[in-house]
Amino acid sequence: MNNQNFTTVFSTENLPEYTCPSCNKESLKKDDLLVKATADSERMRGQDWWEPEHEEYVFRLALICQNCNDLVFLHGDGFLEEEYEIDENDGWSRRWVTYLRPKNFFPGLKFIACPLATPKEVQAHLESASALYYAHPAACCNSLRMAAEEILTSLGVPEPQPGAFMSFGNRIKQLQETSNEYNLLDALRWLGNEGSHSGSSITHKDAEHAFQVMCLLVEECYSDRKKKIHELAAAIRAHKGPIGGRSL
Repeated sequence: MNNQNFTTVFSTENLPEYTCPSCNKESLKKDDLLVKATADSERMRGQDWWEPEHEEYVFRLALICQNCNDLVFLHGDGFLEEEYEIDENDGWSRRWVTYLRPKNFFPGLKFIACPLATPKEVQAHLESASALYYAHPAACCNSLRMAAEEILTSLGVPEPQPGAFMSFGNRIKQLQETSNEYNLLDALRWLGNEGSHSGSSITHKDAEHAFQVMCLLVEECYSDRKKKIHELAAAIRAHKGPIGGRSL
């Protein structure tokens, strides 16, 4: 994962290097930016109590991939924040910096680069979670929980029959409690459950943690690289030593 994808606030002077959804390279750069004060902000400027910190913005930003030349658009809101600077002579100055908060990307970013074996149902929920992250972190965690349920099905745990009910927690219990998958799925269950409640306390940091857990879970379940390393380790153990140039 590209940790800069989780950036929810940035200044106009320091844009994150988001990952291109087309080529999966960390190569999106600013192509065009428009920042405009809201109508409410413009009306308030004439009030006696008005200060720059009351300013509110909306923005649109076009990003272009330096690798594949594809375009990504995002929009959101923004604000001013006063910052202080100290020079080499210990003198100080202050200035107002414009900060932006993204709310939506199109095409949506892909936070996790899924192995080829990842089921399309899992990938669809992961893409939904990525799209929801900026504006709705609670709904994001709920989508990651749905992806986790699909992963559980792909691991051979049957879904409930039509008309029947089995909780996600009880389905997880059909796995070995000591397995890595059990631990990761149960963590996603708790975060997803909290994300589905009215008045959820889920934050962007919680959603970032959920993506970190999901990234490892996807690798555990579908990564060909991980499978080959496990096979290599098993072959070394079976041979009780180096296997040299032997093919697995």
